[in-house]
Amino acid sequence: MTVAAPSQPVFRYLSPYTTKHTASSPFAQEVTSDSGCSTQANKQPFNPSALLQDRERDLDFYQTHFLDQIHFNYVASTTVQGPIIISMRVDQDDCVRILVRTTRGSERIEYPLSALTIAWFRKLFGVPYLSILEQICPAIPIHALELCQHPELPQELLRMEERQIIRCYKFGAFQLLPGQTQEHEGLANPCDFMHWLGEPIRLCGWKGYRAGLDVTGDTTGETSIFAQWNDYQVMFHCAPLLPFNPADRQQVERRRFIGNDIVVIVFKEGDDEEHFDLSSVGSRQNHVICIVRPVPSGNSSKPNAYRVAIAVKDGIRNFVPLKFPAVLLRDDASRDLLLLKLIRGERAAYGARAFATQLLRTRESLLRDAIETYC
Repeated sequence: MTVAAPSQPVFRYLSPYTTKHTASSPFAQEVTSDSGCSTQANKQPFNPSALLQDRERDLDFYQTHFLDQIHFNYVASTTVQGPIIISMRVDQDDCVRILVRTTRGSERIEYPLSALTIAWFRKLFGVPYLSILEQICPAIPIHALELCQHPELPQELLRMEERQIIRCYKFGAFQLLPGQTQEHEGLANPCDFMHWLGEPIRLCGWKGYRAGLDVTGDTTGETSIFAQWNDYQVMFHCAPLLPFNPADRQQVERRRFIGNDIVVIVFKEGDDEEHFDLSSVGSRQNHVICIVRPVPSGNSSKPNAYRVAIAVKDGIRNFVPLKFPAVLLRDDASRDLLLLKLIRGERAAYGARAFATQLLRTRESLLRDAIETYC
């Protein structure tokens, strides 16, 4: 009996100007209130791809509303949702703020205290946090929670949030000449387009993020393209800057790097009608393909704008910025927008089956270690 090998996920194109969908939080109930305190901080659909989408917001929320302030941390090591750590406080404006951490992500919740019903006898010994939590987050197993008052836990939670923020990215890039449609054809071509996205750097002696490139012996090329954007470092694995073997049609050495990148940029030169053949992408690691084509600009030697299309493997939802234009001008603002889209694309890909399980296990381990060490 012959068992068929599992098929590769199929790529699909994302449409520009996609409508944003919202849904209720998995934990918090929504309440309408005239209070200035938001009743719900996160109304996005809860799915694995959100695991690293909003890590910076989780960190900022924790630093702003909990760290170095009086708050309470409740933990549970064994629940249906896995290990849980919850930070809670009620501020001077009677706004209840909650940060729920589970293996599947974090939930930031803000809730007006006036919207809750609390029995008078529960207020005799201070703010009844568990009673509040039970009303706001009925899906949380309150009976399993224990108060953890270890003085070092808040700093450990800060370190845990910081460790989950990815600030270094590596993107593959190659160029297709007019008439070419296959991945292996592009691996042998030059790629001048990348100088718009980043700056050339000398690899030998490079001290920044190297993305697996050799920075001591020039075995992976002498130069590369690098971008420092906001707090992120981006290294581009540009095919023409990687080692080239004229006798190797598949360019295995170049494919070794680009084939392990989650996001790949394909620059399609010329105005011919030939489209890049997405089925020629054989790597299981490549999940987001950004196809860029120049918009004819008359007599100018360099294009003034680019037509951009983004394809993702099945299982990856659309990602911000959702209203992404189909044409980008060759300017700094468009460059920033494209880099943002590529970074968000990689983060969205973390929810794909190929990566989600490992990320969930990592987060579960972080939560469990914090509970076992400090509680």
